[in-house]
Amino acid sequence: KSNYIRFNTTARAQITAKTLAIFGRFDIPIAIGQNTGTRDIFEYEWAQNYTLDQFQKDGGIIYENGEDALLNEMQKANLDNIYNVIEISPSTSLGHVLQHLNPELLKYIRLFVMAGSVYYGYDNSSQPSKEYNIYTDISSAQRIFNSSWAYFGLAPLDTTIFMQFYGSLWEKFYSYRNQNKYVQLIIDSYTIWYNNGGKHYGALKPFSPENGTSIMYDVLAVFLAASYPSVSTMINQQLPLIVTSDGFTKINSTFGKPVNVSVAFQTKDPYISTQFIGITVLESIIRSP
Repeated sequence: KSNYIRFNTTARAQITAKTLAIFGRFDIPIAIGQNTGTRDIFEYEWAQNYTLDQFQKDGGIIYENGEDALLNEMQKANLDNIYNVIEISPSTSLGHVLQHLNPELLKYIRLFVMAGSVYYGYDNSSQPSKEYNIYTDISSAQRIFNSSWAYFGLAPLDTTIFMQFYGSLWEKFYSYRNQNKYVQLIIDSYTIWYNNGGKHYGALKPFSPENGTSIMYDVLAVFLAASYPSVSTMINQQLPLIVTSDGFTKINSTFGKPVNVSVAFQTKDPYISTQFIGITVLESIIRSP
């Protein structure tokens, strides 16, 4: 693995801690995954003044062994306690947990994932890509795709590549930055991310903190989880998918398990659908209590 794909999970936990603190959600524990490197991520500067120790002093809970914490949580799943797991990163921790979890429990766990590339790839290429969350840890991704979940919803590059919020939708959100602490959180961390290198990331539409977002790949997986069982904005196909040894996500009717894949949006112009999603997401932030 290159340094490009190795990150400091403690730094990520600190970003999460500051976010939860601003929302006053000290009831939500933070579990730290395997540290795969010492490199910080672009927005860490935003969170560096709020330590994990401070989060705990303020009433928060930190689990240093995130994999044990995730395993313990998933073991609570049963018919009366259905779990939704949202996977929006390389799946190292979840892949390790699946090696120890009773597979019978998976019938009580729904999985929503941002990963893969089925028909289209990065830059809306007509050739599927090796998607980052897959190729960073191929063996863990294979373990996830080979498991039998109660429901497996997938947000691949085919649709997530269009997840940018801009225009009047973003202008309205941006206008709240000086009067709403949750909006300020987003804008402040986004600005630091942008200035520290995020502005060089590729996207189909130009972006900046003033004009709109970069590609919000992960938001679609979260939206699918929150909207379940509805997939009203999406064209959904149930496909037998496998992860190949070189990191592609391919249809294989012999070995693939069924995955509910959001392959396209229902509107001809995908940005009409993504702006609808954006209204739902951004308004929920503005109206947070």
